[in-house]
Parts: sequence; structure tokens; C-alpha cells
Amino acid sequence: MSNGGDMGMEGFGVLFGLFGFLYVAILLFIVVLTVVFLFKAMGYMKRKNVADLEQNELLRQLIAKQTSSSITTSKEDPTSY
Repeated sequence: MSNGGDMGMEGFGVLFGLFGFLYVAILLFIVVLTVVFLFKAMGYMKRKNVADLEQNELLRQLIAKQTSSSITTSKEDPTSY
């Protein structure tokens, strides 16, 4: 009893099933990319914090050296800054 019209409807069903599969695949791809981005961002922030701490320590050493040398020169000339 099936005629050509029924075959067309089955084609639409397959087409909608394919769109559903593509929709789920795209959503899964976006979720995976989001998780990868979060891990990359967390790794970057960790490296940046370590680099900032190292830079701050070097600045402290430089400032300490400058203040110790400026104290010795300020005894000679109180107006030198």
C-alpha cells in the first residue's frame, strides 16, 4: 500500500534525524572547546602569577639596592633624590 508519497515522508524523517545529529554534534564540539579553553586559561593564569611574583621580587631587590645607595648619597647631599 505504500506509494511514492510515503517514501518522501521517510526522506524528511531521515533529513530531520540528520539535522538532530548535527545539532548534538555541534553542541558537543562547543562544550569540548569551552572546556579546553578553560584549562588553557587556567594554565596561562598560573604561569602569569609565577612570572608576576618573580618580577615583583626582582623589583623589590632593585628598590632595596636603590634605597641603600640613595641613603649613602643623601648623607652627602640631602637635596639629591
